[in-house]
Amino acid sequence: MSQANTKRRIALVDPEVQGGVLKKIAVHWVVFFVCNALALTIWIRLFEQPDAGWGQTFADTMKRFLPFFIITMALIPAFVWDTLKLTNRFAGPILRLRSTLADASRGVAVKPLHFRTNDYWQEIASNFNTILSKHGVPMQPATGEDTAATDKS
Repeated sequence: MSQANTKRRIALVDPEVQGGVLKKIAVHWVVFFVCNALALTIWIRLFEQPDAGWGQTFADTMKRFLPFFIITMALIPAFVWDTLKLTNRFAGPILRLRSTLADASRGVAVKPLHFRTNDYWQEIASNFNTILSKHGVPMQPATGEDTAATDKS
């Protein structure tokens, strides 16, 4: 089966890049969650319980909006997973390009570069292949495994 039409077996293909994106998404969700909790607490204190103490207002807010908070926390893994799948569409091609560039720079014969159909930066592969052929870099013949096809990731 072709690398171009198979799903990625590794979820985190470039830990440095994808890990950075996932950490940023997680931090944004936590900040979003804290800001919402704080805003709801302030709203309740100012407009619904102006005579209550902040501790009581916070406890009431947590009880009242617990389903919202639980749903918000439960959605974080889904958003992180979806972001991971999206980052695979640009991290995977760049990882393959880096690997193929390293091989070509060492004089190793490389196969023409093809990315999965749904990956970003398809033109990088075709430009890379054009450069290889123009500069006489040794290339292995393309096999059926190297043709681009669809990918669900």
